[in-house]
Amino acid sequence: MNEEAVYAAARRVIDAGLASDGSVFTPDRAVWTAQAADHLYAKFVQQPDTGKGSFVKKLQGQLAGAPPTAVQLMAELIYLHLLLPRDIGGTAKRAVINGALTLLPEPVEVPPDLDTVLDAGVVRAGTAYMTQRDRQIAWLVRLVQAWKHLPADRQQAALHDPWDFKDGLDSLPINSAYSQRNMLLNLAFPDTFPPIASRRHKKLIVTAFTDELPHETGDVDRDLAELRTVLSAKSGTVVRFYQPPWVDRWRQQAGSAGDGKGPRGWLVRGAKAHGQNLVGQWLADGFCSIAYPGLPELKPGLSKAQLDEQLRESLPDFSPSQRGLHVGVLDRFLNRMSEGDIVVTVDGPKVYVGTIAGPVTWVDTPDGVSSRRRKVAWANPDAPFTRNELSIDARNKLAGQLTVTDLGAYVAEFTALAELDDQPGEEDVDDQLAAAEMELPEPTAELADDLLIDLDWLTETVDLLREKKQIVLYGPPGTGKTYLAQALAQFLTGQTDNAYRLVQFHPSYSYEDFFEGFRPRATADGGVGFALEPGPFKQLVSDAKDDPSQAYILIIDEINRANLAKVFGELYFLLEYRNRSIQLQYSPTEDFELPPNVYLIGTMNTADRSIALVDAAMRRRFYFQSLFPGETPLDGLLSKWLEAHNLPADRADLLDELNRVIGDRDAAVGPSYLMTPQAATDKGLARIWKNAIMPLLEERHLGDGVDINLRYGIDALRKRLKQSTTPAAVPAPREEAGDMAQ
Repeated sequence: MNEEAVYAAARRVIDAGLASDGSVFTPDRAVWTAQAADHLYAKFVQQPDTGKGSFVKKLQGQLAGAPPTAVQLMAELIYLHLLLPRDIGGTAKRAVINGALTLLPEPVEVPPDLDTVLDAGVVRAGTAYMTQRDRQIAWLVRLVQAWKHLPADRQQAALHDPWDFKDGLDSLPINSAYSQRNMLLNLAFPDTFPPIASRRHKKLIVTAFTDELPHETGDVDRDLAELRTVLSAKSGTVVRFYQPPWVDRWRQQAGSAGDGKGPRGWLVRGAKAHGQNLVGQWLADGFCSIAYPGLPELKPGLSKAQLDEQLRESLPDFSPSQRGLHVGVLDRFLNRMSEGDIVVTVDGPKVYVGTIAGPVTWVDTPDGVSSRRRKVAWANPDAPFTRNELSIDARNKLAGQLTVTDLGAYVAEFTALAELDDQPGEEDVDDQLAAAEMELPEPTAELADDLLIDLDWLTETVDLLREKKQIVLYGPPGTGKTYLAQALAQFLTGQTDNAYRLVQFHPSYSYEDFFEGFRPRATADGGVGFALEPGPFKQLVSDAKDDPSQAYILIIDEINRANLAKVFGELYFLLEYRNRSIQLQYSPTEDFELPPNVYLIGTMNTADRSIALVDAAMRRRFYFQSLFPGETPLDGLLSKWLEAHNLPADRADLLDELNRVIGDRDAAVGPSYLMTPQAATDKGLARIWKNAIMPLLEERHLGDGVDINLRYGIDALRKRLKQSTTPAAVPAPREEAGDMAQ
C-alpha cells in the first residue's frame, strides 16, 4: 500500500463531507451535516469524559442517544484521524472506528477499498496524537461545525486553495490539537504541506534552512512550503525533512532544545514464572516481579561482574552462558528500569500496560517466585487490548524469551492503546524525530549518466533493495558488479563518511570474522587474554542504531565464496524477519535486531558458481539482480564508454563476437576488461587479451583439446567479424533461352 492510496482516501472523505453533506461510507446518505456536527459538539466536545476507561468505552457513553447521522459522522472523523499514522496497526484503527459504528441502529461498514488503506500509514504521529485522541477529534468536530456555516463559495475556494484551507483551520481555537491540524493540512494538500505533526519540528526546520529562503514570511507553513520547493528544485528530488541529508541539518537543534526522550518501555514476563502465572496477582496488587528462587535480595547499583558473582555463588548449576543471560535480566530490572518508565506484560493474547511507580523492593514470599518487585500503576487491568491491535513491528517486540526486554521506540504505541492519561504533551516528546525512518533516495538521471546505466534499471534495483533490504548483483567476470555496488552505496548513503563498508568473503571466512568473536588481547600484566570484539557487520549495525535517519550499507563482495550458513549463523533469521529480535550466541543477554536502515548488497560471480546452485535459504532472503553482457543494463555500455573516451569502437564489436562464440551467459566476458585506456592501441589490446581474458577461457577448456587461440584469439574474431560484414558476391544473371539461340 503506497502513500498515494492514503492521500486518495483522505481526499475522498474531505470532498464528500466538506464539499457537500455526503459520506464515503454511505454515499446515498447525508451525514456531514450542520445538525450532526452540532449534536457531536454538544455530546462530545462540551461533555468530555475525564474518567478512567478506554477511549471507545467513554465515546460510546458520550454518544448514547445521539442521532445516527451524528454517530456515523464521528466514525468518519475517526477514520480521517487515523489515516496518516503508521505507529498504530490496522486492527487497532478498525476497533476504534467500529466502536462508533456499532452504535448505529442499522449496520454500516467501511468500504473495502477504504478499509484496506487503514493497514498503511505515512508518518509516526507521536505520543500526543495517539494518547490525546479526544482533543484531536474534538477539534475536528469544531472544524466541521464551523465549516458548515461558511458560505458555499468560501467552502469551494478553501477546498481548491491550500492557503484558504489553512486560514480556515487557523480561525478555530487550537486547544492542544496542533498535531491534528498539521496532519489534516497534509492530508488535504500533500503537495503543499509536508507530513509533519509537530509544530516544534516545523519551526526548527525553518530556522535551520533560513538561508535557503528567498523571502522569509514569518508564517512557518508558508516558509516550509517555500523551502520544500526551493530544496526540491536544487536537489532534483522530493524533499523529506525526516530523511537525510535534510534531517541532519536541523535535528541537532532539536536535540539541543531538549533531550526529546520520553519514558523507556519494558516488557516483563510473568505468565510462566517457574510454572506459575503471576499476571493476575500483579494486576490486583499493583506490581511486577522477576523470579529467582534461591537468589538472595540484591541491591540496585551492582555491576554486571558483581551480579555474575552472586549468581555463581547462589545458583552454581548455571553454566557461564546461562549466567550471562540472567545477568542481563537482573541488570535491566535492578539498574536500568526507572520510576516513570512504562511496563508491559502479556497473558496469552492480552496486553497490559502500566507505569513503574517506585524503586526495587523485596518482599518475603514462601516460594521466592515474586519477591523481587517494582510497584506498578496498571493503566488497563480490566480492559487489556490484544496483540493483534498492535502494528506488526510492535507486536514482534512481544516475541522472544527474555524475561525483561527493552521495547525501544515502540513504547508510544503501547501507551496509546492503553490510553495512559499522564503522558507528556506534544511539545515535550519528539517521537516523530526519534522514530523517524530513513528512505532510500530515488536514482537520478545524473547518476545514470555517470554510470552509463539505464535509469529504469537503477530505479528497479533501488526498489528491490528498498523492499527486501538485501540484494545480490550477479553475473560473469568483468561486468562491474563490485564497482556498481560501491557507486550505488555511495549515492544511497549521501556520500556520508563510513556509512557504507565492504567486506570480501572467502572459504575460511567465519561468523567470528563477520559478526563477533573472541580475539586475543594483551592484558595489564603483560599476558594475553581474550575479549569479545565486534566484526564489521555488528559495528555497522551499532552505528546504524545510533543514526536511524542515515542509510548504512554493507557490500559483501564474492558473497557465494563463503559458507553462508556458517558465516551468518543465527543472523539468517533476521535477514528474513527484519522486525524480530534474537539472542546471539556470544551475547545472549541482549535482544539483537537489525534496524530498518541497514542494507546488504552482495556480488556473485557466476563463473564460480551458478545461481541455480545457491541454497534456497539464501535465495529466499535476497533479491537477485543480473548483470550479463548483451543484456540490460550492460547492452551497449562498452560502446558508450569507448565513444565517451574517444577510443576505437571496434573493441565493443570484438567483445560481442567473443561472447557470441563462447555461447554461455554465465561464462561470458564483461566489458570492464576493455574499459581502460590501454585498450586504445592494438598492442595494449593484445596484452589485455593475452593476460586477462585468455586465462579465463583456458580454464574453461582445460583438458578438452580446444585450441583457444583459434577459437577466441583476436585475429580469429576479427576474421569472423569481417566475414559477417562482407556482402556475398552477387551471381551474374542467367541468360534466357531465346538469347542463347541468337
